[in-house]
Amino acid sequence: MQSVANAAPGTVDAGGKKSLKQRALGELEKYAVITVYLWLLFALFSLHKQLVQGHGVSVWHQGFAIVNALIFGKVILVGQALEVGKGLERRALVWVVLGKSLIFAILLLAFHIAEEAIRAWFKGQPLSAGFTDFGGSVPSLVTYAAIFFVALIPFFAFQEAARVLGGAALWNLFVRGGAERFRLIED
Repeated sequence: MQSVANAAPGTVDAGGKKSLKQRALGELEKYAVITVYLWLLFALFSLHKQLVQGHGVSVWHQGFAIVNALIFGKVILVGQALEVGKGLERRALVWVVLGKSLIFAILLLAFHIAEEAIRAWFKGQPLSAGFTDFGGSVPSLVTYAAIFFVALIPFFAFQEAARVLGGAALWNLFVRGGAERFRLIED
């Protein structure tokens, strides 16, 4: 990432703001990271469900996991743009991470229920058929919500750490070795 001081001419305006291209690329990068994370989560959910039901691995269901990740990635990005959970950011980082994980787990679950209900409606089934994806009961719905919540904790932990430390610092912490490695405390 370039700093404002050494950015290429024309990429940062006089006020130090990023250009439209830089902002668009930054948003696209965030969307890609969110989507890949969610795709892994949904693909594993789907694989588990297929194997438990004894159906084997279905390429169709794995492809659907990608579509869901693209949709829900956008839901998370829009939620973040609308600053959902922003009020938590003045608290200790652990509460920010847990709070945002809970809020976005509920949001994802609500969108998933709506998606399943719409699918049932298009198939001419009752809207309650949308709950069969969750086992058709409140305990299984709560279990899905808990799994979403726990799965989002590492995602928001990394995201919030990047917000506090700076994205480049967190990246350096994980991918650089030797003398280039990021240090919080000097020796």
